[in-house]
Amino acid sequence: MSPKSTKPRLLLFQPPIYDFALFDLFLKPYGLLRLGRWFEESGYEVFFLNGLDYNNFETNSLLGNPRRISNGTGKFPRMRTPLPSGVESERYFGRYGVLEEVLKKKVSEIVPDIVFVTSGMTYWYKGVVEAVKISKSIFPDIPVVTGGIYANLMPCHCKNVTGSDYVVSSNTEESVKSILERFSLPLPGGTIPPAPLMLKEVWKDSGIIRLNEGCPFHCDYCASDILCKSFISGNVENTFASLLEMYERFGTGNFAFYDDALLVNSNYSIKPFLELVLKKELPVKFYLPNAVHLQFLDKETAVLMKRAGFQEIRLGYESSSSDFHADYDDKFPKDDLFRVVETLEKSGFSKNKITAYILGGLPEQRWQDVERSIKTASDTGIRVSLAEYSPVPGTVLWQKSIELCPFPLEKEPLFHNNSFFPMKWEGYTLENMKYLKSMVQKLNKDNC
Repeated sequence: MSPKSTKPRLLLFQPPIYDFALFDLFLKPYGLLRLGRWFEESGYEVFFLNGLDYNNFETNSLLGNPRRISNGTGKFPRMRTPLPSGVESERYFGRYGVLEEVLKKKVSEIVPDIVFVTSGMTYWYKGVVEAVKISKSIFPDIPVVTGGIYANLMPCHCKNVTGSDYVVSSNTEESVKSILERFSLPLPGGTIPPAPLMLKEVWKDSGIIRLNEGCPFHCDYCASDILCKSFISGNVENTFASLLEMYERFGTGNFAFYDDALLVNSNYSIKPFLELVLKKELPVKFYLPNAVHLQFLDKETAVLMKRAGFQEIRLGYESSSSDFHADYDDKFPKDDLFRVVETLEKSGFSKNKITAYILGGLPEQRWQDVERSIKTASDTGIRVSLAEYSPVPGTVLWQKSIELCPFPLEKEPLFHNNSFFPMKWEGYTLENMKYLKSMVQKLNKDNC
């Protein structure tokens, strides 16, 4: 146990994840680490405990070294674990991340004054339960605060199930300050900074940047406008400064954008940002874990993206059906995909580096509609990814999902996981889904 300094101590806790499968596509606790920087700049001693640390020696010596890719993505340490009582699946369930006994040891060495636990997908809540339990078992009198996506979408479930003392689901700055006041802890000054806490072990392999907050669209299947109430165009200089700080301090060369609407207001955001990158002649690479909107991808943007080092382009196509877009998102004209693929190819992107997402498994959606969309996208010569629908609390389709789903979505978030195929019906069966996945694999192989 390390001696306690006179500074107040904050522990930031990234929980392990329980799921059927998990791939690290630039999965970082970006929001949690922005909070950490806020506290550090206000005089706190800040500690970060990464429950997903793929470099943890003790864990890897027992479970083996996970396979990683040079761009900072790859697998996490994994061990099989039983499914919770009452939940059935033919697939293996797993716990991803650092061994529980290692996490306990690390928490006990920190002796924090307060603990912040972040959360991701609603169906990952079992890891949050574990992180809270570890913290409270070692320091029962220390307040534990949970925030993040799950906490925002299901605050009551989070409060009742995880054992957290407090759940932050809105007005983060005000809520956090209110909690600190109850325990006579110093309040951080100013506002939450745009850049995250700078930690070599987090950012050396890959960095996260974000230009814009939220999304101006209100798609029936998406929670972006729930998590961020309004679209806020980003500050180009702040975002570039964050990238430059990681690059100069840690040699970070791979960067992923966390934007939900990266290309919106491009003349005032992504274009000037990429021009700064080019002016500085930075040898960096960019990735898109989130898809971009087709209608905003013009020739100038595509050329800048290629010149600045984008390694791939992921497109939010969703469906070739005009009716689909009229019903669910009203995003773009029917012929936009063909225009965009041609624009990207002329800008230097090879077609095997372009992927179109097709959304399948929505309530009452028919598999034939998804099949047509897959064929239409594949006919352009690019890759296709079948994005399986996951019911998201608070979205327009949430209530309809509850009514049609055979699983208790409101009571058990594990069933939000698309591994359960929660919205299967006679018009879109499990066999239909398997066929569509096989079709995608074959078409992608043929196009490559």
